[in-house]
Amino acid sequence: MTTAIFYDPVFLEHDTGYGHPESPDRLKSIIRGLRENSILEDSRFKILKPSRASIEEISLIHDPNYVRYVEDFCRKGGGIIGTWGGGVVCSGKSFEAACYAVGAAIDAVKLSMDNIYPRSFCLVRPPGHHAEYDYPYGFCIFNNIAIAAAYLIRFRGVDRIMVLDLDAHHGNGTQHAFYDSPKVFYISIHQDAIFPGTGSINEVGVGDGEGYTLNIPLPAYSDKEVYIEAIRRIVKPIAMEYKPEILLVSAGFDPYHDDPITDLGLTLEGFREVYREVIDISRICSGRIVFCLEGGYNLECLRIAVASVIALMEGIEFDLPREEVYPPPYLKSRALSIIEAVRGIASSYWRID
Repeated sequence: MTTAIFYDPVFLEHDTGYGHPESPDRLKSIIRGLRENSILEDSRFKILKPSRASIEEISLIHDPNYVRYVEDFCRKGGGIIGTWGGGVVCSGKSFEAACYAVGAAIDAVKLSMDNIYPRSFCLVRPPGHHAEYDYPYGFCIFNNIAIAAAYLIRFRGVDRIMVLDLDAHHGNGTQHAFYDSPKVFYISIHQDAIFPGTGSINEVGVGDGEGYTLNIPLPAYSDKEVYIEAIRRIVKPIAMEYKPEILLVSAGFDPYHDDPITDLGLTLEGFREVYREVIDISRICSGRIVFCLEGGYNLECLRIAVASVIALMEGIEFDLPREEVYPPPYLKSRALSIIEAVRGIASSYWRID
């Protein structure tokens, strides 16, 4: 079974300026890693150019007036759009890049639901999970993964979608988009007490969506063992009961222990083991799983870790540099206590053994 990789050079044209952590170099490093590991030439992977999402498709999640404002803003040359979180840097081509990023996510979920390419990885910029209904936020312009989920609900009649957000930062935009809906189960594992300041364990949804949002905010230096504990003891049991029709993953690589803007503790090998657990969960939904790139700002980590995760989808493993990370014992204990607290909250809604 072939794994699809969505990519287009247009994503490099989203120019955030000198020294910005969310730069085109991120994707250049990932592509270099794929070449070094012969993934681009391997027949088990299919490189696909995404479609360009329409304003109507983007408006499944965003205010149409906001979408047109971004288009006009970028046509005039760009700059810093909005003031939330310091604003988001846009260039003249950022709107085009953002439309194709959304298009990649929509294409991926269509092909997954049709069992043409059940597994795929969208190598896109700008990222999306912070973008809100009518404003950009945290390097994000449009919420790629949320729009893809909304597309499945509106046009494909999908009733159970699980979104697993593994970025170091909480996906406030994705959570808000489906906070009152049982059709999207949003679970985020993120670093506590950093941008954007949302994602506490008490945020569980409202109305019909109560119990369909779950946040696991971890302390700094949380490592592979902590992540796997959270996935095995919380995410997987819930997925087995919820029975999603497709699993969407906000694939952030900023939980890396040497990321320049976060403080978590995953190693290169840790990413592969964590994502192995996630890929295993997709068995519940007949192997349908779509990854959308979110954050991750250490270029060497992106070069190696993303390739290792994409390769893993076809059962391929290659040697990874050995790294040793030793989280302070008191923080590891704190992380495990948070997992227990979240299990207690989740058990009010779901059967967790």
